[in-house]
Amino acid sequence: MTIELSKMFGMDIYSTDAEYIGKAYDFVIDLEQGRVSKITLEPFKVRSKKEAAEILKKKSVAYEKVVAVKDIILIDPRKTAAQASARQKPQTLARFGARRGILGRRY
Repeated sequence: MTIELSKMFGMDIYSTDAEYIGKAYDFVIDLEQGRVSKITLEPFKVRSKKEAAEILKKKSVAYEKVVAVKDIILIDPRKTAAQASARQKPQTLARFGARRGILGRRY
């Protein structure tokens, strides 16, 4: 699944059970892993660490629960982190793995 984050801002988020979850306001990116980790359900304008922690814990959705994105963002609330990482590992290795050219150099 490939889509630009800028197109996902403001999209409605629904569960696979047809329950409205909220709107996508901000995206939290894990720079170490190079992927989106959370979608916040309200603007991430905070004045303290306590407010930030509350939004990340109670008013956000883990991105690994995303099943599909087109006109809406569809999530599976029952999906666990282990299921998501098992499904994504082969794609990640294939997409970001180094390839060797004719002379054996990486490019």
